[in-house]
Amino acid sequence: MSSRSAEGVIGPQLVVRGRLDGKGDLRVEGVLEGELDLEGDVAVGPDGTLVGPLRARSVEVAGEVHGDVLAGDTVAIRAGGRVQGDVRARRIAIDDGAALHGGIEMDFDLEEEEARR
Repeated sequence: MSSRSAEGVIGPQLVVRGRLDGKGDLRVEGVLEGELDLEGDVAVGPDGTLVGPLRARSVEVAGEVHGDVLAGDTVAIRAGGRVQGDVRARRIAIDDGAALHGGIEMDFDLEEEEARR
């Protein structure tokens, strides 16, 4: 997702609480506390924090995620990024200097609805 501009941004001075779902891409530079379910890509910036379950087409984490992550395509945890929770995706990349505290599940069959994400 880093090569494309995000459709939505939670800015560095914002704290959002609650459930977000819909279509499109999102970049989290602030704090999101709650469930996130998007039919698009999610990027958590270096100063971003997401607390809650996350479901999207692809996920890139340079900040912090505290919750389970489900991606129909790819999860990438960049150097300095931290994920505390289980990760399920077709492809998972963990850069040197990244941290994952949880389980990994790859090469699984997605239900039809999940596969479209």
